[in-house]
This record gives sequence, C-alpha cells and structure tokens, in this order.
Amino acid sequence: MKNSIQSKILISFSIIIYIGLSALLVVSYKLTEQNNNNIIYSDMVEAKKNMDQYLKQYFLINNIVLNEASLITNADDISRQLSSSFEDNVDIYNLNGNKISHNLEQNTAEDKKEDLANAMKGKISYATTFYGNKTKISLSYPIEVNSNYIGILRYTKDYTQLFNNSKRFRDVISIFAIVIFSLVFIVASILSRQITKPIKRLEETSEEVASGNFDISIDVNSDDEIGDLAKRFEMMIKKIKEQIKIIEEDRDMLKESEAQNKIFFDNVTHELKTPITVIMGYAQAIQENDITDKKLFDKSISYIFNESKRLNNMVVELLELSKTSSMNFTYNFEKVDIGELVKMTSDEMNIKGKKYNIDICCNAMEGLYLKGDRDRLKEVIINLIDNSIKYGSVNSKIEVSVYKENNTIFIKVKDEGEGILEENIKKLFDPFYRASKKVSRELGSAGLGLTIVKNIVEKHGGSIKIKSKINEGTEVIISFEENYLC
Repeated sequence: MKNSIQSKILISFSIIIYIGLSALLVVSYKLTEQNNNNIIYSDMVEAKKNMDQYLKQYFLINNIVLNEASLITNADDISRQLSSSFEDNVDIYNLNGNKISHNLEQNTAEDKKEDLANAMKGKISYATTFYGNKTKISLSYPIEVNSNYIGILRYTKDYTQLFNNSKRFRDVISIFAIVIFSLVFIVASILSRQITKPIKRLEETSEEVASGNFDISIDVNSDDEIGDLAKRFEMMIKKIKEQIKIIEEDRDMLKESEAQNKIFFDNVTHELKTPITVIMGYAQAIQENDITDKKLFDKSISYIFNESKRLNNMVVELLELSKTSSMNFTYNFEKVDIGELVKMTSDEMNIKGKKYNIDICCNAMEGLYLKGDRDRLKEVIINLIDNSIKYGSVNSKIEVSVYKENNTIFIKVKDEGEGILEENIKKLFDPFYRASKKVSRELGSAGLGLTIVKNIVEKHGGSIKIKSKINEGTEVIISFEENYLC
C-alpha cells in the first residue's frame, strides 16, 4: 500500500513531537522527584540536628544523666515536648523496636517501619508512607551516648502539601504536553495538506496528460518551489499541445497533399489518356482502311492533329505548373509598371476577343510599380483575360482595372458570362477542374490555368479570389501587399 507524502509528513511530525514531549515529561518528573527528595533530605538533616540538640538540653536542664533508664522514664515528656516544638509527631522506641513513649496523637504512619528496622541496626533512615490522600515521611535513628545506643527516636512529618504541589505541577506539564501535541498535530495536518495539495493536483494533471487530455489548468497558487514546478509543468503541457497541434497540422497537410497528389495523378492520367485514345483510335482506323476512304482519312487526320495539339498544350501546361510550384524555380524580380503591363496585355488580347464580339475595356492607373517577374505577371493577366473570353458571353464585354487602395495594388478582371455556382468557386484552383467541362473541352483547356496563376501570384506575395453570380458573370481579384510594392 502506497504511503502518501501527507501521511509521511504527519507521522514524522507526530513521532518527533511525541518523543520530545515524552522526554520533557520524564525529565520534569525526575526533576520534581529529585527536588522533593532534596527538600525532604534537608528537612530530615535539620530535624535530626535540632532533636539531638533538644535531648542534650533537656537532660542538662533537668540535671539528669542521659542513659537508657532515664530515657525510658522521661520518654513521654520528651515525646510531647518534641511533638509540640516541631508541630509533628515524635516517638521514642527502645532498641527492640517497641514504643516506650505514649503520645496521645496516633501515629498513622506506623504501618510502614522500614526506617525503624534500619534504626534498630544502627542506621539513620527515613521512609515514605502513603495512606488515603496523605503522604508522611518517618525519620528513625538510634540515640547514641558514649558510643552506645540507648534507644531510637522516630520523627514523622506530613509532606502531603509538597507531594500535592508536585503532582499538580506534573499534571499541568502533562496537560501542557497533550495540548502542545494536539496543536502540533493539527498544524502538521494542515501544513501537510497545504504542501501536498499542489502535489496531488500535479499528480492528477499528469494522469490527465498521460490519458491524452491537454486542455486542463493546474491552478496552483503557491509562491515556492512547488509553485515554480507547477508553472514549468504547465509550460510543458503548453509546449506539448503546440507540438501536437503542429504534428496534427502536418499530418492533415500530408493527408491533404496525398489526396491532392492522388487526384492530380488520376486527373493527369485521365487527361492524357483521352487524347491518346482518340489518336490511337483514328490511327488504327486509317491503318485498317488502308487509306482508301478519303473522307475517313481527312477526318482521322483532323482529329489526330487536334488531339495531338491538345496533348501538347497539356504537357506544356503541366511543365509550367511544375515550374511555378517548384521551390527551386527562379523568378527574375524587377521594377514593373503593372498598370502599363495590364493595359498592353489587354490590347493584345483584344484581337482574340473580337472573334467572339467581346470588347475588352481596360482602366489602369498610371505610375503603379510592383516588384515582380514581368513575364510571369503577364502570363497571369493573359490567363485571366483568356478565361473570361472562353467563358464569357458572346457580344459582351470584359472589364479590366488596376488601382491602388491603402498601400495595396488591385487587379480585377470581370466578365459577363453565365457565372459559377458558389460551391464550385473553391475548386477552380484545383488542377484539371473545369466549372463547365463541355465548353472548356471545345476550347482546348486542360484546367491548369488558374492553378498556375495562383502559384505565380503567391510567389509575388499576393492573393487571388473569385466572385461570381449565376447569369451575371465572374470577377477575379488579385491583390499585392505593400511589401512587394516599389
């Protein structure tokens, strides 16, 4: 079973405080006991000294020779006077341990006579007797005269107050120790909880992260090492999220690129296969008829030529697309008068427009300069105007405009064709996509023009977008930001 940090801290604090307080109690008890013994010992020494002095004076004043017989005779008087003088009970015993004084006060300590037994052996001794809530000390020692023992004097003093005071002191110390232990235990519990709370939060967070959930907040407001650890852990989660996001984006881009590459490959295969199939079919027809059918021969030659031309155009466009999308393709950037370039290209494309009675109207501001590749920019303009001619209505017009607004140069090409559905506009930049496949096939389009245009515009730091409405026409808008302006 795993022991938590909180329980370890709490148990450690409790053991340390328990040992410390137990040691304090033991020392206080020992000191109290030693103090009591010192007081009692001092009292007993002083009492013996005073009683010895009293005995000498008593027999001297009464002109009595101190011996065993005179001690027995005057035992009662000596006992009463000593008891009155010391305000405690004093008894006199013979050497056999029999009491020879008859003090009226009953000596309640006589049930314990270790001190008397030691005195009978010639020793000075005192003993403690507890009865009820009373504590008394009995001092017994032999009375010596001329190196002979003539009796035993026993002095009993009440020390109940002293022992009660000592007991109260020990009780106070014990209560104080219990209170201190309780307070320390409570404080240790609170502190350990406060210390381990952020650690537990970090543990919970790490489990969430391990399960793949990175959208979490640690919420540790601790201004210490644990707080720093939480902040670094949060930063680590943020970095992991960012890396995962990058990986997911790269994965999605890779999947999208793979999907686009597959579509592109399928489209290239299909687009190349169609003219090749037509060429092979008519070539086989010529071979089988042995060039005897003049009408079939002329028709076959016409289809073979047209499809070969379309196949050639497609290969050229594929090569152009490959170049414009390549990172290694070099653009010859120079200062280009974009207004003049658009106007000149519009005039050139007017010749093709007149075949379909389409008028190209160009309105270009003068003095607008752009940093770019002149030939590639011209290719963009040609492609856009050519698409407008292909998909525009006969007997209509194409509006071409160039202007500057808020440090941005705009190029717009607008036709009056049948328009494009909203859901198809985003697909126009995909390779081989045609909004109207029937028309584009008739005009020999491979569907790569807008893809090439988009690549060239983006290489120049620009952007392209298309607006269209059904039966109203289509407008292509190209914008170049300030960084590419001269």
